[in-house]
Amino acid sequence: MVACSGGPDSTATLIAIARAHPGEVVAATFDHGMRSTAEAEADAAVVRRVSCDLGISVIEGRAASTPTGEAAARTARYRWLARICSKVSASIGVTGHTRDDQAETLLLRLSRGTGARGAAGMAPSAPWPVAAPSAASLRLVRPLLDVARLEVEAYLAALGVHAAHDASNESSEYARNRVRHDVLPALATVNDQAVSHLAAFADHQREDDEALSEWAEGWLNEHGKASASTVRLPRRALGALPAAVRARVLTAAAGRLGIRLGEAHLERLGSLASGAGGRVTLAGGLGEARGTVFELRRDA
Repeated sequence: MVACSGGPDSTATLIAIARAHPGEVVAATFDHGMRSTAEAEADAAVVRRVSCDLGISVIEGRAASTPTGEAAARTARYRWLARICSKVSASIGVTGHTRDDQAETLLLRLSRGTGARGAAGMAPSAPWPVAAPSAASLRLVRPLLDVARLEVEAYLAALGVHAAHDASNESSEYARNRVRHDVLPALATVNDQAVSHLAAFADHQREDDEALSEWAEGWLNEHGKASASTVRLPRRALGALPAAVRARVLTAAAGRLGIRLGEAHLERLGSLASGAGGRVTLAGGLGEARGTVFELRRDA
């Protein structure tokens, strides 16, 4: 399933994937309801035309209500895409994120305050990014992460394909657009390879994160004692781990209980493990350090 808005990046992705996997591809286009009907229809028309030329089917959807902001729009889109994957029996969803998108994502996350995991940016292949029925069995693949936006535009030009132009991509209302049109051009005056270097930095961070996560999983499997609602860890050994590994152990342990931990939770739980002990109330559970034991519990 290839998510296609009709814009250059996703249109180029749809064409490339359909050529590489003939007979296996379905296009999906989603209207967030945040633009005029005429603009949305023009974008959908591009997807239909390209899909027809490729001989593939296209599924169209629209948000039940207008999302409030970029995050809500993203969530609505990925939940709908997950449903489409299930409908067409697809296990892989493909998006057209490019190297430029990777650089933008990194800068946005750093400016909002993120750790090493967030600085790893987007992965070429990753679990589905939002909770949704059947999402556990889906993978999100981004095959153009090493490709520059200018290369995408050259590819379409060589094919004689005209993609849609989304006027909202020019609006300074959205944070990503301000990074795209103001921040990255300014960085390019410092180094014309800024986008490539930012994307490479995210790649290196992801490699580090994967290594630390593997260490944490191994430690958790060796030292953790789990039941259906509880994970117990040796407090002293947990506190002695490097902070980066300890945070990943806690994240993995909480994940086994269906508990999601934010940066603030991780910092407080880490302090319990290496400090005087105590309790931290979590969304859907509790973290407690007492005596020689560190325990995460899921609410009944």
